[in-house]
Amino acid sequence: MKKFTASLLIFSAFLLTGCASTFTSNIKTVNQLPEVLPQKSYTFVEHAEQAKEPEYLHATEDLKARMQELGFSEAAAENAALKVGLQLISIPGNVHVSSLYGPISYIVTPSGLVIPMGGFNSFPMYSGFLRYPYYPMRVRSVFYPRYIRPIYSPWAFGRLNDPFYGAQLEARQYFDHGIEVSINDAKTGKLLYSVTAKTTQADENIDPYIALLVESALREFPNKTGESKVEIELEK
Repeated sequence: MKKFTASLLIFSAFLLTGCASTFTSNIKTVNQLPEVLPQKSYTFVEHAEQAKEPEYLHATEDLKARMQELGFSEAAAENAALKVGLQLISIPGNVHVSSLYGPISYIVTPSGLVIPMGGFNSFPMYSGFLRYPYYPMRVRSVFYPRYIRPIYSPWAFGRLNDPFYGAQLEARQYFDHGIEVSINDAKTGKLLYSVTAKTTQADENIDPYIALLVESALREFPNKTGESKVEIELEK
């Protein structure tokens, strides 16, 4: 009975682990904050081109809530010590092209660069529609001698090992989503802190990832200048 209970617990833990996924974002930070920030009052400066977009309003709410958790308070422009800005980033990224029934796999970047991802096919590079002078050499035996087949076969079995015959390619477009948060001195306009969080997803819509991007961008606030990666465990 004890062994059964232990096995059940291990199996349950395996199922719970299998239900978890990870949200990954790349972080780029510029930190010029003083060691002690005397005032944390800020006024929010909207992005002129994005201010009316629903996704931007969503991101603004999440950002202000996170700023409050960090001890910042929103104030009128004439009384604020800081200016906080927000910009959304959502652009087409790489296209991943792969074969459903073969090792063909490559990535096409937005600039048109093709990056091979799969290995080369080990089959002979010929087409089933063409006459070819030989068949791949095999070990000579009574049951499977080496032979040539110079005649084209129109039947399906004549093309089974043709890697290009009937190849079905699947193209998946990825998108680079991100947010950029900036904190400037209200009087001088000097940039004090800037952080960009980006993630690559197959979904064209940025809205489902806004809360995660805000959390990723400000999770280690104030972070050191440089680049890092944040991973957030998600439950399906």
